[in-house]
Amino acid sequence: MEEAEELRALRQEPSGRRITIGREDPNDRKDDSHTTTTTTSTRWGTLLEGLDPKRRLPILTWIRKYDGADALSDLIAGVTLGLTMIPQSIAYATIAGLPSQYGLYAAFMGSLVYVFCGTVREVSIGPTSLMSLLTLEYTAGRPVQYVIVLAFAAGLVELAMGAFRLGFLVCFISAPVTSAFTSATALIIIGAQLGNLLGLPRTVDGGFFATVWSVLSRLADSATGDTLLGIGCIVLLLALQYLPRLVPATRSRPVHRALWYVSLSRNALVVLLSALLAHHLVTSNTDGGKATAPFRLSGRIEPGIPAFEWPVRDVTVNGTTVTFPQMLVELGSGLVLVPLVAVLANVAIAKAFASDGVVDATQELFALGLCNVIGSCFRAMPTTGAFTRSAVSHASGVRTPLAGLYSALLTLLALGVLTPYFYYIPRATLAAVLIAAVASMLDLGIVRRLARPPALRTDLLAWTVCFAVCLVQGVEVGLLCGMAVSLLEPLRHWVGGSVSTSGMTLADSATVHRCIRPEVGLLYTGVDRLRTAVLAEARRQPALPLVLDCERLVVLDYSAARALRELADEVARYGAGPLVLVNVRPGWCRALELHQTDEGYVFKRPEPASNG
Repeated sequence: MEEAEELRALRQEPSGRRITIGREDPNDRKDDSHTTTTTTSTRWGTLLEGLDPKRRLPILTWIRKYDGADALSDLIAGVTLGLTMIPQSIAYATIAGLPSQYGLYAAFMGSLVYVFCGTVREVSIGPTSLMSLLTLEYTAGRPVQYVIVLAFAAGLVELAMGAFRLGFLVCFISAPVTSAFTSATALIIIGAQLGNLLGLPRTVDGGFFATVWSVLSRLADSATGDTLLGIGCIVLLLALQYLPRLVPATRSRPVHRALWYVSLSRNALVVLLSALLAHHLVTSNTDGGKATAPFRLSGRIEPGIPAFEWPVRDVTVNGTTVTFPQMLVELGSGLVLVPLVAVLANVAIAKAFASDGVVDATQELFALGLCNVIGSCFRAMPTTGAFTRSAVSHASGVRTPLAGLYSALLTLLALGVLTPYFYYIPRATLAAVLIAAVASMLDLGIVRRLARPPALRTDLLAWTVCFAVCLVQGVEVGLLCGMAVSLLEPLRHWVGGSVSTSGMTLADSATVHRCIRPEVGLLYTGVDRLRTAVLAEARRQPALPLVLDCERLVVLDYSAARALRELADEVARYGAGPLVLVNVRPGWCRALELHQTDEGYVFKRPEPASNG
């Protein structure tokens, strides 16, 4: 995280009064693990609770306690956040291959909508490097309408995940896969920005290695002005990042605080200084009556916020009309992966900054979905929470989500007044801002930690596969491959099953039984392992009764239930007596047709036919 040092230095400061946001009464919390016993009236009550305006619009709860001190704190945090957000949003739009204004549209609408629907005061919704790269993966070479449709569809998927409480799906993305995914994303972005940093014309994207090779093969064509400006901006950004260390907080807190605010605004300062330099050079240098600059500029940016436009419409591409459903088909897996990554990032950030560690994940899904759906109506690119900006907001003393309103107003001011001057922002400067921002996402040190216990071998394998495939085949394929590998270990336990054996004495019995205990679940794929273990014990000590302890079983399918009855018959043929089941769930007793005895449960046997 870029602001880690500043946060550590300032967290000792009193943060003032904090307003509780979006917290439900602990006595009213529902336990989703008991939905099988929920009555019809309770289901209706839960549905009505989910439609409660105070639940879906948390601003209605905390705005009543809002006062002048909160407004001042949020104003400072919002302006500070805006100075970070504006240059980042312009730069992130370039990653997605879009004109700079689309990043500002997303920053404005994301900040504004989250004010009303957000539950974590620190979270900043807007364009991010992850969303920009995924947007480029699925919309490169296509009209801008595809980007808008992707944002709209992603928002609908996020709303559906919130409605059906599917936020748990992000748990299938393990920490090693997340690390590999973000590290590979950072490398891809750095590789893609090397061309802009050196003033080289952009080539067709052919993946990370193709892009780096293209840059290396054209080093002789690098533009001196762009190269010097880009490297100088990176050096200046790094110097400003460590500026607060010159005067520690223990020596002079006011001076340290002032230097810290300058450090937080480093992106805006570097962009502003570069734009002023470019403007001066353009207006003072002419070539045959035409103003020129020694480096490539961003170009014209469309001012203002676009009018409301419903995203569900057709688009014309090269004289051919492409319908909305056809665009959805062409976006393919992006309709799932983009919202999934967005939810993963947003929920992780919300959990990191929530004051008590409790996050209303369902409401966060609704908030993120609305940010994307409403944003797409104003031509915004896909958005999610940004960790760096959220850290800036936290360290600036934010008290409520209303700080996002001031950030949104600052972005609106930039769109309405400053867009003529955005023309002079050098592309090398934006490349430097992006490289400095995503460099902190690289987490290659995790490889050493994954190679040591308690990490599993599959953790290191998942990281390696995800990282390598992301660089070679693209981030969407790499993420799926990493998830698949990381699921091998839990699937090995669930699908294959594990069995332990021990001796035990049942209640009301002095006889020692051989106890066989299946772990976790018994599915059809694990039946053979259990059968082998049980029959091995029956052959080894046929004189001792066999007990199957079902205490740790949490799931049982039809195939396994049928195999248990057949296994009991085989045990009886070995002369080991009936197979006794203990600690069986009541529902399973009926399904398995078990008969209770003094020692436990046994399978019912058909009555022998009478001979008349």
